[in-house]
Amino acid sequence: MKNSFLFVLVPLILSATGQQVPFALLKRLLPENPLVLEAGAQFGEDTTWMSQMWPKGTIFAFEPLPTSYEFLQKIAQQHQNIFCFPLALSNKAGTFNFYVSGGASSLLQPTENFNNDYFHADLEHPIQVTCVTLDQWAAENNINHIDFMWLDMEGNELHALKSGLNILKTVTAIYTEINLQPFWQDCVQYEELKQWLAEQGFLEIWKDIIPDWHGNALFVNTHKNK
Repeated sequence: MKNSFLFVLVPLILSATGQQVPFALLKRLLPENPLVLEAGAQFGEDTTWMSQMWPKGTIFAFEPLPTSYEFLQKIAQQHQNIFCFPLALSNKAGTFNFYVSGGASSLLQPTENFNNDYFHADLEHPIQVTCVTLDQWAAENNINHIDFMWLDMEGNELHALKSGLNILKTVTAIYTEINLQPFWQDCVQYEELKQWLAEQGFLEIWKDIIPDWHGNALFVNTHKNK
């Protein structure tokens, strides 16, 4: 793939959760019927616009928090192309702690300073959620490719990606949250994530960052269509 999208100016529209998303660029990159994997779907706000943006596509939405998953299920019942899973994606399969904190719940434990100031999670009483790896889930569900990944995993993005090296080769684009502060223990930082994705052939072509804080970035697979 040519690097023609690098530094291109594209229209920005806010998603349902207030994130800036380069919708026009996504339309150019992806087919009209993409297979989309969304990790961290929460209440299904972004799941909904993706379903509407790609009515011929299929959205696989993951949300491990039971109270949020109830809302996601209701969204899925209203859209034939949404399939939801009450699972978390990570580098290990099994049952693990999950720290509940509003819109920033995570498999990773919040660091003390950020928890005191922002998250206010009950560190002594995390809930238990079921985790799967990307390649395990793909194999069990007969998924042989994913066109687009939308990752909002509160610092756990790299752990999940490392568990899907086989399916990752088929991915065209990844839109992911990025962190420039250690909000959670073992939280992947932006430069580390960017470097690892580059090693897998993914080039960053767009980003929206609050300096020294966090943001979102879009990566494309330069190994495809060569």
